[in-house]
Amino acid sequence: HRATPLWRGIPIHEFSITGSPYPQHPYKGQVQDFQDFLLSGSWDVIIFHAYLWPLYLSVPFLDRIKARKVLVSHGYTVLTWVPSSKLPFGFVSLFSALLQSLQMLLWVGKIDRWVFLDRRSDFRGFYDHLLAKISNHPGVRIIPNGVEPLQELGPRGQFRKEILSRSQTNKENSIIFVCVANYSQRKDQGFAARAFRRAAIPNSYLVFIGSEFNEWSERFQQEDSPWEGNSHPGRILWLEKMERSETLDAISNSDVMILSSKVEAQPIVLLEAMREKIPWIARDSGCISGMPGGVTISNETAMADAMTKMAMDSLFREKLGRAGLDAVTRVYNRISYKKSYCSLVKELK
Repeated sequence: HRATPLWRGIPIHEFSITGSPYPQHPYKGQVQDFQDFLLSGSWDVIIFHAYLWPLYLSVPFLDRIKARKVLVSHGYTVLTWVPSSKLPFGFVSLFSALLQSLQMLLWVGKIDRWVFLDRRSDFRGFYDHLLAKISNHPGVRIIPNGVEPLQELGPRGQFRKEILSRSQTNKENSIIFVCVANYSQRKDQGFAARAFRRAAIPNSYLVFIGSEFNEWSERFQQEDSPWEGNSHPGRILWLEKMERSETLDAISNSDVMILSSKVEAQPIVLLEAMREKIPWIARDSGCISGMPGGVTISNETAMADAMTKMAMDSLFREKLGRAGLDAVTRVYNRISYKKSYCSLVKELK
């Protein structure tokens, strides 16, 4: 256990805990230490972000915590079946998730405020919001994600120059697609790579930016390797370990943001693109389809078609970019986000 670090003068307490709320993979580690810590503190408000171990390890004694309690949902996809090649083909995990979700109705009444990113409720990414409506929870609030104002960001402009410096073709007519996400099965960069190859746009780039290379980035690159040796008109670049300022530079100097993730709620990366007037193409997940500034798709062919349209129609890109920026200015900004949470805490006094 490390010494308690400080962030802007605020102490950060860390606990080493692994596992899940399901019997087949129980929580292990500093479980008791965390529970003692929570019970011994003199808190006014406790905010549980997402359905993770801090929440589930607190459920047995929520009524013993005098502090007002807030639960912030980042989506709830437990009813998504993940097929397995072995018996019982993933159905045990699905049944456990369903049982866990129904048990939520027994304790969520002890939560004073239940915060959601959007008004959407369904059986896919927002099943918890559906349960909130079924239980008629009185503390439901809607607070969308928000990004920092543009003027608070540093100088940018090098990314596009560096990418186009690798090209021997007409740099003025190049189009750059950027996908910012950690390399993983869930983010599914291979989906975007295949769509890009299918689109076959002359003088185009697809740039993947992940925190670091791993088994999934290696797999995606291997799948795409046959295309690298032929005369395909587009080029794919795989990047890692970029500074935050470099990533922001990449977003602002791209033409289109790409998000191929299978499961999302309200992605910050799309909001960052919208802030820069960069249009986006993303798979339909969470509440993405309700976000202005881009196009949602459901398969590789549709993503390829959207890439082609974006590349050919600069006015279309500009229209989407303006819509995205307007939405960030009005709704998805850090100022509104902070005000909403400050008002929420004041409600609980």
